[in-house]
Amino acid sequence: MLELINIKKSFGAVIALNQASLTLEKGEIVALLGANGSGKSTLVKILGGTVKKDAGTITVDQKPVEIRSSAESRARKIAVAYQELSLIPRMTVYENVMLGHFHKGRFGQVDERKNRSFVCSLLEKYGVACNLDDFPKDLPSSTLSLIEIVKAISWDPDILLLDEVTAALHHNEVENLFSNLRVLSENGISIVMVTHRLSEIFNIASRAVILRNGESVADVDLKKTDINKIVYHMTGKMPEIAENPSDEKRSMEDAVLVVENLSIGESVKNVSLRVNRGEIIGLGGLEGQGQSQFLRSIYGAIPRDSGLITLAGKKVDYKSSANAVKDGIGFISGNRNRESIFSLRTIGENIFSAKMSMGRNFSGISNRMIIRQTNQIVKDYEIKIGNINDPITSLSGGNQQKVVFGRWILVSPEILLLDDPTKGVDVSSRRELHNFLRKAADQGMTVLIVSSDNDELLEIANRIYVFYEGGIHCMLCGTDCTEEKLVSAMMGMTAKDSVK
Repeated sequence: MLELINIKKSFGAVIALNQASLTLEKGEIVALLGANGSGKSTLVKILGGTVKKDAGTITVDQKPVEIRSSAESRARKIAVAYQELSLIPRMTVYENVMLGHFHKGRFGQVDERKNRSFVCSLLEKYGVACNLDDFPKDLPSSTLSLIEIVKAISWDPDILLLDEVTAALHHNEVENLFSNLRVLSENGISIVMVTHRLSEIFNIASRAVILRNGESVADVDLKKTDINKIVYHMTGKMPEIAENPSDEKRSMEDAVLVVENLSIGESVKNVSLRVNRGEIIGLGGLEGQGQSQFLRSIYGAIPRDSGLITLAGKKVDYKSSANAVKDGIGFISGNRNRESIFSLRTIGENIFSAKMSMGRNFSGISNRMIIRQTNQIVKDYEIKIGNINDPITSLSGGNQQKVVFGRWILVSPEILLLDDPTKGVDVSSRRELHNFLRKAADQGMTVLIVSSDNDELLEIANRIYVFYEGGIHCMLCGTDCTEEKLVSAMMGMTAKDSVK
């Protein structure tokens, strides 16, 4: 029914897909698996029409087709429930579900009663706990994921693509969803399911297509395979399960940060960790497992529901990030334009901004001081600029991120929090940024880094806490810091799973 043959897609120098292939028969449920960056979501977006392939062939019912837009995808009876969610916050649930395909009455006008009844029946069928006129911005993440699924199904597709839709769902919601997916399959609808919950696929899918580094490396019958073999295809090596050493055994003598039972809504659940001075701590896991929210809660950018944070022996409860900065906590985001740079300010002002915020109000700061200190940062860290008074937007992405690093190096915070800081940065700049962090840690700075790049975590971190479904699945250190053990932990695998 559906076949993708040798699909290729690059984003600049980054190869997202290379010779990726997939077949899907009528009424079949197939799992699409792979580690971070393997190309799963890109493949889904190509079928959904939001990303255009560079090369390769797509056939539907043995006829070659081109999918250049979402409209063309829907015309081919393909619907997608996206991991990032396609819901519009200021439109109601009802409007979101029916957007673009409202049922019309005899005179071409929208039949409000028919549409509302249709959406209401779908919400009830899929166990979505909300009202038609609720707004997505007011609903929990699990409910939003179910609405995203209902929205896709409302198009009455022949092919349904589900991209990590169970990540935010509770166990009973997953069971209800799977029950409904089986009915869809029996009615001839073909389903591709992307998921990181490997144990789930054996309950819902008949086959699994596995991607590694953008290539389809295996197509397996799930009745004849196990989790170990799947992880092997994902990584190229057999999985290893790490022992889970307790943080309680670690010395309190040098502990600069202690977090106890921190919870944030449904995204972070009773997370505890202890970090010593001068350590570089990695926070790993698949996207959306709570790492970023956890980091932002320490910084005061997201309020926590419960738990304690102790900084240098003192309990803290930051209501804003400004208070965290004054206590010596810095934060760097990989989303430079949104969270890191001041795009209307100069290079020098961007570098000096953290030091200015840590100073006393109304203290005298001369332009000469700014130029002198920021020029020193530019020189020490080899940031390629024209003039210190040039706008920050005149720099390349890698040099912009160096400026943000320099901002915090200038003030030497006690703790530096980083959320995927090298995302979109070239290899050379990434190596330099890693050197910045190592040097800062050697001088006593404590570093917590979230990264979507496993190699980065393995290369730079002293220890790695692996998040899975909002909690810490395990902590890797020493000889346990291997790709096989990291990937196994990211998938939520335990010693029990490894012997299945």
